[in-house]
Amino acid sequence: MIVLDTNVISEIARPASNAKVLAWAAAQSEDHLYLCDVVLMEQSYGAERIWLRDKSPRYREVLDRLLVVYGGRILAFDRHTAVETGRLRARREAIGRPVSLQDAMIAAICLSHGATLATRNIKDFEGLDLKLVNPFEDG
Repeated sequence: MIVLDTNVISEIARPASNAKVLAWAAAQSEDHLYLCDVVLMEQSYGAERIWLRDKSPRYREVLDRLLVVYGGRILAFDRHTAVETGRLRARREAIGRPVSLQDAMIAAICLSHGATLATRNIKDFEGLDLKLVNPFEDG
């Protein structure tokens, strides 16, 4: 199971996508690729910002497509992941490397499902005992 971070799903949706990312995604079994609620929230936020600025429906359409394509493969943020998120943030703060709330939430979801996280931002997730892959480099 591989959870796609916001930067990966955004890259795949771009008109002129990074060839390495596209090759990496194409090499994966589709039924092993997942999203999580937090990534959907970040995609929704970005789509709405673009809509308010440009009135372009393109990213709203991308969001709608994600909901269809990944419908049964969207991992939820629940009580267990809420507790784990708090622990992850506290541990990172204790070593002087705070992690954003959204990144801690994504990490907790991945950890609770034993999933690998596909992200460009490897450093943001280091030290969280999380399996990571960077499709921008590992493609």
